Amino acid sequence: MKPTLTLLLTVIITLCATSCTTSDDNPAMTSENVSELASIYGVWEGEGQQPGLSWTIKITVGPEAQRIEYPSLECGGTLTFLQASEGNFLFRETITFNSICADQGFIGLLKTSENTLEYNYYFPNAADERGPLGATGQVTKTN
Repeated sequence: MKPTLTLLLTVIITLCATSCTTSDDNPAMTSENVSELASIYGVWEGEGQQPGLSWTIKITVGPEAQRIEYPSLECGGTLTFLQASEGNFLFRETITFNSICADQGFIGLLKTSENTLEYNYYFPNAADERGPLGATGQVTKTN
């Protein structure tokens, strides 16, 4: 093997050893959880509320990525799938546009019917885990 190719392969293997993840590294990515997540693939729209305020929600769940938008607040970002259990789904929210929205909270979705999800927003606590409930709502499958 040529020295340049050997060096390149060594670099790739080293990088992958330090940064590549497998389903074993992420408990959310078990085949059972992925299968359950597939049950909510689609576009979901509705409204969220907290005392004195309501806003629109659009959630897109797919096999490659999950997104959330708050159209009436003109902000949104990505959802990182954390776990699923019996129709309950938990995601970490990362706001990527318009910082008016709170960042790094947790989104809980509860499947209440084939076309309806209950939406719950949880603030992160001091340990950066799901903290107190901050907002609630409902979304309906539109696509």
